[in-house]
Order: sequence, then C-alpha cells, then structure tokens
Amino acid sequence: MNAPVILRAENLERRFGGLTAVSGFSFELREGEILGLIGPNGAGKSTTFNLISGFLRPSGGRLFVKGRDVTGASAKTISRLGLVRTFQHDSLLSEMSVVDNILIGTYHQRRAHEKRMEKVREVASMTGLADHLQTTAGNLPHGLQRMLSIAIALAAEPQILCLDEPLTGLQGAEVSTALELFEKLRTTHGLSILLVEHNMRAVMRACDRVIVLNYGRLLAEGPPETVSRDEAVIEAYLGRGR
Repeated sequence: MNAPVILRAENLERRFGGLTAVSGFSFELREGEILGLIGPNGAGKSTTFNLISGFLRPSGGRLFVKGRDVTGASAKTISRLGLVRTFQHDSLLSEMSVVDNILIGTYHQRRAHEKRMEKVREVASMTGLADHLQTTAGNLPHGLQRMLSIAIALAAEPQILCLDEPLTGLQGAEVSTALELFEKLRTTHGLSILLVEHNMRAVMRACDRVIVLNYGRLLAEGPPETVSRDEAVIEAYLGRGR
C-alpha cells in the first residue's frame, strides 16, 4: 500500500517576463520517501525549490502540503506547516557560534529556553556537531558547515525536509556520513525528503524515486535505476556520447 502523499504540485508554472522557468510541472512526495530532483544546469530546479518553499509565488498551478492548498502562501506559512528547506550556499551567520545558529531554527517554537536548547543538543548530536557548539560557525570545516545548515533546518522540526545540494564540496567519507543521516531521518524520525543534488552516485544510492527536470518541464520519473537508463535523460542530463 502506498504511503499518503505529503507534498503535491500540480502543473506548477513560473514566468519571469517572457521567460518560462518552470512549466506544467507536477509531482508527489509521499510520507517517509526520499525523492531526488535532478536535471542539467538551468533546468529549473532552484526555481522549483523556491516555489515549493514559498520564496517565489507560482504564475500558475497549485501546491499542496499535507493536503492543504498553499498556493501563493508565504515561506513562513509553509514552514509552519512543516516544510523546511536548506539553501545551495551556506546560510550561516558565520560570526556567531554553532549553538546560536541552531537556536535560530527553533524560533517558531514557543518554548522555554531550556527546551529549545534540548532541541539544539539533539540535532547537534545527529549532525556530528555536538563537540563544536561553541565554535564560531565560520571557523568550521566545510563539511561541518554543510551539516550545520541541515541542523538549523532540523531544529525547526520539519516533517518535509527539502535539501538543496547538501553534498556540494563534500568528499567520500563525508558524503557517506550525510547519506546515512538522510536515511536515519527517514527511518527513525519519519521525515520525507526532497533532495536536489548534482552528485549522481549519491542520488542513485539515497533516493527511492527520481524526477528529472529539463527546460522547466518534467522529463522522466521513476526508480533511480530506471531513470539512469532513460535515453532522454542520458541525452539531456549527461550529454549524447558521454
């Protein structure tokens, strides 16, 4: 039996003047699923992420979070429904400590400070930052800075976690650690994850399904092994003859 749909887009469209960045794009994310969103540079992935998270208003189409129509809703409204995103570039306050950065993620929780600190310690432990809470964020190694971006998002207690190229700049062991975290978030904490990532090997390893964007339109969808053999994907994403 399929798990319930927790995030659904129907014919999403976004125009910038005469340029259509996303057109007729539909997909579903199910509870407990890790869904990969891939495509060549300029395919519309970042625009799609901004539409889903409320940072851009769609020019057309509908967006539903947990069955609620949130089309055109603000990022704040969507985040309060449990959809939280990271960004391609580290959105850290580099002069502040790790603990203070993670505390920002708890801003919407109307709790006593100590309860918020419990959440900080919990997500710091999950992301390998427990021994770095007093470290200035800008002084962390790159891999831990990427983990801090995820920790800030987790502190907001999402049900849907949208990860925008979280593996950028990570090397072998760091990638494996991150993928283990994603799997733990899904299996142990029940999160649903939408993953935009250029590391194709990692996408194929981590995701249950993959959707491919090209020129703002859905090109292919299916299990990773099926999508990776799709001739249209090979031509558009990998390039003919590569």
